[in-house]
Amino acid sequence: MLEKEVILALFKEKLLLLTIGVLAATIILAIVFRPIFFLVVGIGLPATCIVGIIFFLSWTPPKVIPKPAKVEIRAEPKEVIADGKSKSFITIQLLDKKGKPIAATTDTEVKLTTTGGKLESAMVKIPKGKEKAETVLISSTETGKIDLAADASGLESIDIKLNFMEKPRFCMHCGTRYLLSEFISKDKRCPKCGEPPRPGGKITKTCTVEGCQTVLPQEAKYCVECGARQPD
Repeated sequence: MLEKEVILALFKEKLLLLTIGVLAATIILAIVFRPIFFLVVGIGLPATCIVGIIFFLSWTPPKVIPKPAKVEIRAEPKEVIADGKSKSFITIQLLDKKGKPIAATTDTEVKLTTTGGKLESAMVKIPKGKEKAETVLISSTETGKIDLAADASGLESIDIKLNFMEKPRFCMHCGTRYLLSEFISKDKRCPKCGEPPRPGGKITKTCTVEGCQTVLPQEAKYCVECGARQPD
């Protein structure tokens, strides 16, 4: 591309020198012979044509700056435990008409709305020159699907769905993973070992897993929250 531009610049330079030469020659002829023919045809016509050619070669069409046309939302993960503290990381992305990422031409504010959970920031700003912004959605304690939508002035938006799932539990006797809504029998016993999965106990201990720290009955062999095996 650079070589082509250099060649074009040299061509324009030679054309300009030729124009000067032609004009100089026609002026000399006009002064010597003085007919109107040389003034009109010899100077005016070549000069007009050459100036037109130079203008044509020098003109470049104005650049059309593409603008954002859509707002896209991405959530990672889309399935979140409904415990009131699990997080889904939300990315708000600007797209052009073809669906490709594009930078904001001005600071762009995007309003987020959700039918469940809590947003760390319901209004996010995508700065000029940037393509996206991020926020966090914290789950509620209610299970089920929710809608998350974004709205920005003049831009088409696409909403997405997330799923707040029931938190799995673990039998403290055998470590079997279960959901209260699906796998526990009517008499509240573990479907694998037949023992009550979470009986009370007078003497308590704490789960040994860092970050869990669930208080457990002394006889618990597994943590009912994280499922980790407990020391005897």
